[in-house]
Amino acid sequence: MALLLGIDLGTSYFKVGLFDESGTVRGLGRVAVEPQSPAPGRFELPVSLFWQRLRRALDDALHQAGATAEAIVGISYSSQANTLVLLGTDGHPLTPLVFWHDQRAAPVDDDLAEFGRTEEHGRITGLVGVTPGRASVKCRWFARHQPEIWARTRWIMTVSDYLTHALTELRLGDASTAVLTGLYSLPGRDWWPEALATFGIDGAQLSRSLTPGSVIGVTGAAARTWLGLPAGIPYAVGALDHHAAALGSGLGTWADASLSTGTVLAALVLVDEINPEVGCIHGPDGDGRRFYRLTFDPQGAGQVEDYRRTHAPGFTIEQLLDQAERASVSSESPIPVHGAAMLELLQRIAHTQKRLLAQVAGPRPVQRVTATGGGARSPFWLQLTADTIGVPLVAVASPERACLGAALWAAVAAGVWPNLATASGRMVKAPRVFSPRH
Repeated sequence: MALLLGIDLGTSYFKVGLFDESGTVRGLGRVAVEPQSPAPGRFELPVSLFWQRLRRALDDALHQAGATAEAIVGISYSSQANTLVLLGTDGHPLTPLVFWHDQRAAPVDDDLAEFGRTEEHGRITGLVGVTPGRASVKCRWFARHQPEIWARTRWIMTVSDYLTHALTELRLGDASTAVLTGLYSLPGRDWWPEALATFGIDGAQLSRSLTPGSVIGVTGAAARTWLGLPAGIPYAVGALDHHAAALGSGLGTWADASLSTGTVLAALVLVDEINPEVGCIHGPDGDGRRFYRLTFDPQGAGQVEDYRRTHAPGFTIEQLLDQAERASVSSESPIPVHGAAMLELLQRIAHTQKRLLAQVAGPRPVQRVTATGGGARSPFWLQLTADTIGVPLVAVASPERACLGAALWAAVAAGVWPNLATASGRMVKAPRVFSPRH
């Protein structure tokens, strides 16, 4: 059986999905990232642990599938953005992976903040403002605070660039994640010279960023060392995790917008032109013509886990969701001990999603929304969200939609399906629909 490998480089978990040509998941590995925090506000992961955890996730997926790595015929990924590593002249890491939410570069220098407020910055990058989480801002921090490392830096790679380089020996990446660095020109489809000069970065240090889903070649000999993968597997660059998850959830096939209830809350649509706005991000879609438009709130579904950990350590998430559901329909007394509090929390999250959807969609009407993230596994939570946003919410059957989104590109790279539209139509199953009840 031929298998398609979709790797999701998430913030909380590294996930590995193995799918057949119909989109059925055959194996799934999920390993907690567990970044280290050597100082307040800092989050990083030694590169050796990155490979160890990713290899464990792949081994688990292969074990579930009852297969070996030789069955894999195509690879792509879904990824967080702005998590970076600096590499020396020998190509070896000089730093750990420094995560996007690491705050070592806060506050942003005044000249960078001013640069991010210009009209040109918004028009060229699709972003408004500059935040300390960007890889470009952290490069400025390394240049000023660890000049001995910066002087030895040959290449600057995001985590997905690094994965691609290690497995294919090519310095290539995807424009979907590159835009979030604030260094990429959407109109020019390349690194923006003015931004590079502002942040003190040589464009030759960066990987060349391609349209999401671009087939770049095959795995090299080093893929066996890193992940136990054979050489010669077709490889396509992927996209930002929210972008990939939306495609793996049927965006463009079953819905015209997506909502994510994961580590962060996010809303995404595809648009024909860039409209810079505070809080919104734009990036290129895989069709080479349109752009994704994304907005998010960092207070995601982790609020539910925080509640469980603080107030209900003896309960599972599923038990708490069941209590919330009983509280929503029952007039019995007493209400389940955590039911009212959980119901209020879920309603608050749903209202945040309604706000995000309105912001990202603007005046254009949304007909259907597809659900991604952990919250998409709960029918009660999905129905509550549909009732709140007032739009039908659809949920496809796949348990890991970001991995499936990556597997769509892997299928095209392998020649299993001729293009993304066909792959999506064949691999993203007909969803369950939750219509608003009022």
